[in-house]
Amino acid sequence: MIAALLAGVAVWCVVPASARPRARRVLLPQTASRRVDPALVASMLVPVASVVVLGVVWGLALSVVAVPVVRRMVGQLESTSQQLRAARIEAALPGALDLVVAALSVGRPPVTAFALAADATAAPLGDDLAVIAGRLAVAADPDTVWHGVPPDSGLAAVARAFRRAAASGMPVSDVVRGVADELRRERAARMRERSQRVGVRTAAPLGLCFLPAFFLIGIVPTVVASFRGLSW
Repeated sequence: MIAALLAGVAVWCVVPASARPRARRVLLPQTASRRVDPALVASMLVPVASVVVLGVVWGLALSVVAVPVVRRMVGQLESTSQQLRAARIEAALPGALDLVVAALSVGRPPVTAFALAADATAAPLGDDLAVIAGRLAVAADPDTVWHGVPPDSGLAAVARAFRRAAASGMPVSDVVRGVADELRRERAARMRERSQRVGVRTAAPLGLCFLPAFFLIGIVPTVVASFRGLSW
């Protein structure tokens, strides 16, 4: 039995593993990878900490109230970090695409263009561009790399542009330049919409702030003067 196990281990060490799993990890997005939910971990730690500090009865009683609150707070923190990351990518992407267009215009291949843009762009967008450049360097078919970009990623529009250029035969630099201009217009429109929403949202608080002053300065003196003018 031991000899058979040793022989199996020896065969497993000698026979090379398939390159398909490694290629999938490099070329395709990690959508199926398991990720620990911070909100779930915090929800599990709150009852344990409450029982240790307050005892079983009071700890469990406090956990009933604290677990939903902690779970919601951790979820909000995580969503806020994701929104900040998406906003940073959105702000830096048009400039990074200009660098890609400049490299493509002088005859550099896409892998070199993305590598140069990644070196000149700060994180987190620079890291994403470096990943794209690495995948293009090892991919036999670039179309596999563009299909592997998640649709909710900040580079989804770039992937669609490269697929559209490959299908239509248009120059890639022109298509990417059009994507950069479109992203700038969309961001400017969103900024105008946000500024308009800020004006609407601040109208009610400003009104509440000025209402006491208007009441004390405009209404109260009028009422007092009216009472003084009455003859009893």
